[in-house]
Amino acid sequence: MLIARKDCRRVCGPCAGHSDPYACPRCGNPRSYKVRGLCDRCTLHDHLDTVFNALPAATSGQYTRMRTTLAECEQPRTALNWIRNAHSARLLADLLAAGQPLTHDVLDAMAQGGGRGGAQSIDYLRGALVTYQALPERDELAARIERHLTRVTQRSPEHALLLHSYVRWSLLPRARRAAQRPAGSKHRIHWAYTRINQAAAFLTAMKVLGLTLKDVTQHEVDTWLAGNPSTRYEVRDFVVWAARRGHSRPLLVPHRPKADPVGIDDNSHWEFLQQCLTDTGLPLDVRAAGAVLLLFGQHLARIAALPTDALSTLNGHAVLVLNRTPIHLPGPLAHLLAELVEQPAPSGWAANSPRRWLFPGNRPGQHLSDTALARRLTAHHIPIRAARTTALVQLAQDLPPAVLAPMLGLHVITAAQWRRRAATDWSAYLEARRTGTRPVDE
Repeated sequence: MLIARKDCRRVCGPCAGHSDPYACPRCGNPRSYKVRGLCDRCTLHDHLDTVFNALPAATSGQYTRMRTTLAECEQPRTALNWIRNAHSARLLADLLAAGQPLTHDVLDAMAQGGGRGGAQSIDYLRGALVTYQALPERDELAARIERHLTRVTQRSPEHALLLHSYVRWSLLPRARRAAQRPAGSKHRIHWAYTRINQAAAFLTAMKVLGLTLKDVTQHEVDTWLAGNPSTRYEVRDFVVWAARRGHSRPLLVPHRPKADPVGIDDNSHWEFLQQCLTDTGLPLDVRAAGAVLLLFGQHLARIAALPTDALSTLNGHAVLVLNRTPIHLPGPLAHLLAELVEQPAPSGWAANSPRRWLFPGNRPGQHLSDTALARRLTAHHIPIRAARTTALVQLAQDLPPAVLAPMLGLHVITAAQWRRRAATDWSAYLEARRTGTRPVDE
């Protein structure tokens, strides 16, 4: 604190030959403006002592690393505010004071009876405990799907056996495979929730009609779909599984119609890319995310989940690993991403988390959500879906699906679909030669 003047300059107390009345009496650092008498770090130590000293001796070793990391975090005010004010921190203190062993099962039991707000606080607490290694990591995807299944079967217990079989043998294996790809877990959770809900709604509607699943005919299916076709088409997954396992007769549920993706013209696409690479007036994270979107057509969920170690050097060239294949980066994009990695982490949990992300979020150990990243890009008028469509079409024109899929993390069938959209497989030309007509694109 600058409390005196010397040689016409403002100086601190020690430089002026006086003691500093604003210094922390324990460590000498400046006192906090939020607490009395001490600095943020010393106050944090006191609060951590209050919370963690209540631990039973048998479990104290489990929290040693978490306590040490919080006490030594780069921005103690963030941890101090959490310990003092957050509902999730109060839940932690109550659990430790009660001497309960802190496990995932205990947290799940608390989340079941705490309502939506309580479940969110438990998830926040779980994230902090896993980040600082007080709790082991677990298959959060399977746990959340099974928790949702329990809620659904409690409302419809008569369908519990069939829904459990469907989730165990169909939904969960596919959700786990998809979640192994970067940023796949969150979207797969919502994907599974929707299918469980629609399967339960379909079974309930058939029960109201007095029908079991084996008695359902195509007429009942069509009538039910007509009630709300925008969402009920998702029951197709359950109906196909039930027919294959002999639980019903073969029934037809068409795929929900999807409009073909629409891109932007090439000139606009390259203008947006040039803006992201050179316009220093844009925020650095917007420029970096926009450039990766416009060059590689990555989904925003994948861009937001890029760790800092995805950017590395191979044989003297800067490379970016989006899936399994290192991609050589052009110079401007390499410099842009390197600048993003080297900038200091923003305030909050992003600076206190041991894992580093290119786009850090505001939760312990978490990256920025794709929704927040989309809002930032949209605020600077970067068209997300259209830009991604154009980028993927351009890449599919130059690369075969077998190369494009592992490079971008696409399924090979998806890569082949983009190849067909690019119309570079010469099939139209060969068909024109066979029929004697002129190809449309000539």
